[in-house]
Amino acid sequence: MTPNEKDYMDRYIYQVIRRLPRKQRGEVRMELEELISDMYADKGSMEQVLSELGDPAEFAKQYQSERQYLIGPEYYETYLWFVKVVLLCSAVPILVISLINAIGEIPAVTTQNAVPVIVRIIAEGLTEGITDALVSCMSAFGAVTLIFAVMEWKKIQFEIKKSEKWSVEHLSEEKKTADARWTPKFLEPVPDKRAVISRADSIVGIVFEVIFCVLLIFAPNFFSFIFTGDGTVTAVPVFNLDQWGMILPVFLVSLLVGLADEVLRLVIGVYCKPVMISSIISSVIQIVLCVVVLKILPIWNPDFVWEVQAALDRQENSMASFFARWNGDMVSNILLCLIVLITLLETGTTIYKTLRYGVPERK
Repeated sequence: MTPNEKDYMDRYIYQVIRRLPRKQRGEVRMELEELISDMYADKGSMEQVLSELGDPAEFAKQYQSERQYLIGPEYYETYLWFVKVVLLCSAVPILVISLINAIGEIPAVTTQNAVPVIVRIIAEGLTEGITDALVSCMSAFGAVTLIFAVMEWKKIQFEIKKSEKWSVEHLSEEKKTADARWTPKFLEPVPDKRAVISRADSIVGIVFEVIFCVLLIFAPNFFSFIFTGDGTVTAVPVFNLDQWGMILPVFLVSLLVGLADEVLRLVIGVYCKPVMISSIISSVIQIVLCVVVLKILPIWNPDFVWEVQAALDRQENSMASFFARWNGDMVSNILLCLIVLITLLETGTTIYKTLRYGVPERK
């Protein structure tokens, strides 16, 4: 078996096992290596052997049940892991914030019958938190399932289009009216290890975006400066909560675009042209939305300086002069520059790795 024939065999096996559950892949790989080697010994031609086995997508169905899935075996383990991460990131912040808010109300309780009142306040806070957490988890579960279902459907459509393209370009003149036949030349190469996208990178991006999204929806007051003194706690929000109904949707669209890009990276798993295009489109959309949020919408609390000074004056805190220098436009410009710089750096890295190590587009 020549190195070129061995490469075709590896490509074929890779295209079969990538469509199977992870725990099944090792066993199927060994079976296919033995099967193909035995057939090659009889026929002496790797192209003839693989042509006889047929399209790896069809061959993989022998190891799958005949049921139709909303999320197929190729994506199921990734989908299940992704759902667990998203649900955890959706529920925990809400429950923690609800408990903190409930505890924050305790100092106002009088000493008479204090214990029952404290228990009631904490119970009410946790009840509200659990309700919000359930709503958040249901929304997150639906969004993740929808994204993966679309990915599954688009993958099928994509494969059909490529198969049709193959049949037109490779049919001989005397067989143009016959059905298209799969051949080994249709196999994609096994990806370079340097082209594999780190799962850890996806975890970091997913966790950050989900938690930030949950906080923006259920606890925008979390983004506040907290001042204590004279037995009181004062929270001064950074964002303009009076206009939050107008600001929040733009925030969410930006975060969902980034989340969709992370899902695509996680599902495909390697740097390739679709990942690169998704990264570029996602970056452009997010930069535009950041400009809208930071430079057009009234995102910052218009009374921030006054409220901070009022809270600090009661405490005679020397930090009042520092907060007096607050300038919303300057903060917006700094944040916008940082976001654009980080976004361009990530996109540039994706483009470089795709062009240098990425899986080439099939010809």
